Amino acid sequence: MGKFDSLLKTKNTKRTYQYDYTKLYKKGRFATSVDYDYFENLYVLELLNSNKKKKYNEDLVTLWAKLDMRSYIDYDLGNTINLYFTNNFNRIPVNQLNDYNYMHEDSRKMTLLDIKYIKNMKLEGIEFENLYLATYEIFDMDNMFRPYVVLFNQDAQNNFIEIGYGYDSNNNGNIELSIQSFNYPLFLTTKGFLILPLMNKKIKLDIYDYITDKDIQKIHSTEKIL
Repeated sequence: MGKFDSLLKTKNTKRTYQYDYTKLYKKGRFATSVDYDYFENLYVLELLNSNKKKKYNEDLVTLWAKLDMRSYIDYDLGNTINLYFTNNFNRIPVNQLNDYNYMHEDSRKMTLLDIKYIKNMKLEGIEFENLYLATYEIFDMDNMFRPYVVLFNQDAQNNFIEIGYGYDSNNNGNIELSIQSFNYPLFLTTKGFLILPLMNKKIKLDIYDYITDKDIQKIHSTEKIL
């Protein structure tokens, strides 16, 4: 499989491994508030402790734990964003949508598929370093799993800062990606190219490293080794 196959629209989920989040997260449904950072950090510690001999990049592991736990809590609280139900870039939690009570469970949960590390990238003279592209899937109104991506920048203090997000707004397979510092959207193709429409330019994303749910499964499997 290609590194960008996670962007493809499919009838069935592309994620094969599911973690038992309830080991760490106590259900917060109907709670007035939940400390996301607390549960995210619990999962970070679990994965890092199981990442024997630092086989997998610790920054990728850390970001995976944060995002994967966050998406589960969002699902539990109804805070998931599903742009395929709003059909615009207004990120409204699903529990505020009229269709919420009738939505399929998979339309209420953003499922993390992989995170790609882009060491550096240059767009219109702007240089980016230490980028992380997280790809999710979520059920749309036509019962198809569709892509949703979030772009992060890692700062000098190793914090992950969201700088962009996007989805397949035109149902043509390309991700319409909104990035800070740009006044117009870019397009991410399933072949790993960024298209700059105003310049009629195509840039190939150079993936330096990446992590998937299968890697997380391998990390968890080490817990059973004595």
